[in-house]
Amino acid sequence: MPEFLYSPAVAFFGSGHPDFNIFYNAGWLWLHGEQNPYTLILIGKYVYPPPSLPFFGLYALLNIVLAAQVWMVTYFVLFIVALVVLALPMERERRSFFVSITSLLFFTSFPLLIMMALGQSDLFISSLALLSLAALRLKRVTASAILLSAATLMKGPPIFLLIYFAVYRRDLNYLLRFIASTAGIVLVSLLVIPTRVYYSYFVIVAPMMSIAAPAEMNESITGVLTMAGMSNLSSIVALVGLGLFGSFAFYVGSKKLNVSRDLNLRDDALFVMNVLIMLALGPRSWPANYVWVILPVALLVSGLITKHVKTLFLISMGIAAFLLNASLTQRFLNYSMLPSMLPFALAGNVIMILMLIPACIRPSILGLRSEIASK
Repeated sequence: MPEFLYSPAVAFFGSGHPDFNIFYNAGWLWLHGEQNPYTLILIGKYVYPPPSLPFFGLYALLNIVLAAQVWMVTYFVLFIVALVVLALPMERERRSFFVSITSLLFFTSFPLLIMMALGQSDLFISSLALLSLAALRLKRVTASAILLSAATLMKGPPIFLLIYFAVYRRDLNYLLRFIASTAGIVLVSLLVIPTRVYYSYFVIVAPMMSIAAPAEMNESITGVLTMAGMSNLSSIVALVGLGLFGSFAFYVGSKKLNVSRDLNLRDDALFVMNVLIMLALGPRSWPANYVWVILPVALLVSGLITKHVKTLFLISMGIAAFLLNASLTQRFLNYSMLPSMLPFALAGNVIMILMLIPACIRPSILGLRSEIASK
């Protein structure tokens, strides 16, 4: 049964609280030239980059009840577009698996239910990032860089996907296009967004958001460390972890992988790892943020199935995906028995990363004949 049908009010009427209220009010303040949304505590803490304000200002043209429903339609439509654009170039067999696995993950997703209840933005942002991946695979490099820039300027963490797009692929040209498109969007936004708003964001919000939140619902390694009283160590772990993953991605990308049945499995695995690392080391990885995994995991698993990798590896991937996404882990293994939230998503995250590391270095463990040689 689709998980969000447990909450029909969310499924059919949208949500005007609590996070969408913040988006809506911040957009209203920008639209009407009122107070700086980064300094007005009464509307809640608006923490998104300034270029997002005109976007949310569009919703402030409507009353909040209608705006919340339009917002829900927006992120669902973009998700479907990302799904379709990723699926179209696939062979028929893989496309069927991809759509089926995506549907299974989508309709059983605990993060999705939380995201809908809050009116959060994660499905919208992740869909932009996946469209960026799709554009790259369709040889639309500039469009890909612009889409990734848009995702980053809507919400900062997608910038870490440059490890896949630029470092792993060893593509300086992509990095330059990303920088140019980001700078272009920011310069255009300055025509309608006062510089004092940017100043407030970089002085007040950005430093605050770089610190891991000490909360039980923060399903990241840095969050666990902060909860354990090691907040100083959490920042070091995040930096070292990103550095190690960047080095790993560069190393793997510097090798030529010849797999007789598929040349794209490693690309899919690295992209999934990049998303998982972004969530595992982020300062704030709330349950809703894990909607990021729906399309990337479906993309990877559909490729693994059609290439007939080892059954044990597929079962292990399924268990990790279950922990990452499924409502059963939270609804029945957690809320009905335990007093507080357990980091099931983080556990699935770490398991999947540990599985994909050797798979990227030695594809033979997947059951595929492979040969790795230096370029």
